[in-house]
Amino acid sequence: MDYNKEKKLRYIKSGSKWFDAKRFKGRWDDIKYFNDKEAVLLDLEDETEKELLKKLGRKNKPQVIIIDGVDGIGKSTIVENIIKQLGKEGLKVRFNTFKRRRNDDERFRELSKKYEWLFRKQVVEEINRRMIKFTDEDIVVLDKSPYCEYFYQKTERREMKKNNGGHKASYETLNKKKYMDMVKMFKEHQNIYENEGKYRKVEIKNDNKSWEKVYKQVERLLKKQNDY
Repeated sequence: MDYNKEKKLRYIKSGSKWFDAKRFKGRWDDIKYFNDKEAVLLDLEDETEKELLKKLGRKNKPQVIIIDGVDGIGKSTIVENIIKQLGKEGLKVRFNTFKRRRNDDERFRELSKKYEWLFRKQVVEEINRRMIKFTDEDIVVLDKSPYCEYFYQKTERREMKKNNGGHKASYETLNKKKYMDMVKMFKEHQNIYENEGKYRKVEIKNDNKSWEKVYKQVERLLKKQNDY
């Protein structure tokens, strides 16, 4: 079944929890439509979650790990090492590497005010699609979140260049001051995340060791979630 095209059902948010609209009575704060795979990732009311897990044939909901941060800090290396370590722990991991690229559409190949908004919109849509392509995996890993597009749109164009088989940020178009401005925006706008308790700020370098610092935080969050 293609869950991207599946009929979306109505869910109601009351307080911090989401309810199946058919079962909810009372005052509500928000109403939105989700398909099953989108809905199961929400902070659901217990009975709604149990019914949805049964419908999907799962015992537990998948945990989503987002490695977010500005360009050029080594997110790809961190993700690769975390996936390997989670595999050693016996966990099934889903990591979808496809990303929206400018060369996918001739309208986006050259930067223009006319189409830049559309390109960024499609980037966010692709991130959201990648998030719900899980089947029986325990963990879904993303190396970018829709929120970071908010910050990226406030800086100049930053494309990734291949260099000796790898990638690096185009610092020719993003100087140190502008790079640090973007870092500052990440730090000062943490309030856009719905649940800050699930996020950790980790200072890293673009090296082969920093992933261990990130993984320790991942372990703690997963343990906390499982204990809950």
